[in-house]
Amino acid sequence: MREKNIKYYLAIFILFLSAKSYSQNDNSSIIEQKSRLESKQLSVEAGSMEEANNTIRSYLIDNFPLITDYTIERIISGRTTEIINKSETDKTSNFYKYIFNIPENYLADTAKILWELNIPEFRSNLYQLYKQDTIYLDTWNNVVGTNKDKTYAGYFEAFKIRNWPSWKDPEKGKEELPPTPPGPKNPLGLFAVHYDESSLRYFHGTNKPKLLNSKMRNLSHGCVRNENENILKMKEFIIKKVIKSKDLSLWLDSKKSMEYYLEKSERFPVRILYKTYNFSKDDTGPYVELYKDIYNYSNPKYLEDKFNDASLVFLSSKQNLVKEYRIKIGNDLNEDNLEKLINYILKNCGYYERYYLKDLIFQMN
Repeated sequence: MREKNIKYYLAIFILFLSAKSYSQNDNSSIIEQKSRLESKQLSVEAGSMEEANNTIRSYLIDNFPLITDYTIERIISGRTTEIINKSETDKTSNFYKYIFNIPENYLADTAKILWELNIPEFRSNLYQLYKQDTIYLDTWNNVVGTNKDKTYAGYFEAFKIRNWPSWKDPEKGKEELPPTPPGPKNPLGLFAVHYDESSLRYFHGTNKPKLLNSKMRNLSHGCVRNENENILKMKEFIIKKVIKSKDLSLWLDSKKSMEYYLEKSERFPVRILYKTYNFSKDDTGPYVELYKDIYNYSNPKYLEDKFNDASLVFLSSKQNLVKEYRIKIGNDLNEDNLEKLINYILKNCGYYERYYLKDLIFQMN
């Protein structure tokens, strides 16, 4: 949990009900937007810009724990300033009103999210389901299951959370070992989100944070490990924004083992894909990434598992890459040139590297 700034509690906030139109321009930030989001003006009266920035930063983190530093800095950079007070005795000392435009989704009292994991990418994307929009929030590194103990593709719902969970080793022959007690040395970390009752897979923290930055991260018993900082953000978010039928605020700083089953209305979707390619865009431009087929699903016999949804397995075929290019990048290339590009990608691009399309096209020519 990020540290709150004490100035947050001393600041004066004025929330204006008049709304302004807001829309994100970064295509990677929204996977589906059906309406224009509104923004609301939040003003902070402060003696300095630094004080105002720290106040709004603390407020946003406390109010919406999954907000990223990037989003906060973008909000701060768009502030406007008004002089609201001059000292009668010191004409050089001014008091200021700093006005920030906050996208309305970050101010919602209740929030629904989608947690989407791509297994061979070893990363998950978080989205907020707000009104008719699916709004990108953040991307997290993950550790997934080994080829022996797979993480399964499928459509799920988060149905249970555990605070400071204990852990029992699932390895064959270790059933009689006592459980590892809760705490920082526990393999589950400090919080767990259960989504799959059938195969007993869930999201949790870790006692081996360095593994989250290794290249190949198919290392777990099937569960999905997260950085502890991220899983604690998720804990705070669920308690503050998702669960409304019960007050779990005592969990926020508790080191006690507790569990809670989410009410039906509080459950949120979890979608787990197995996709070995990705077209997307960032500030530099359109790019492609390829991921290793870690579970050898190119061999159909390995897809036959009662826990795995084969309809969510997408491998790096020419047909799949062409289709995704058209959806995510567009129709700038004709069929012949696109086919040449896809063939070049499949032949020359390695795994877990980002290749910008403009560079690939230059190399081809």
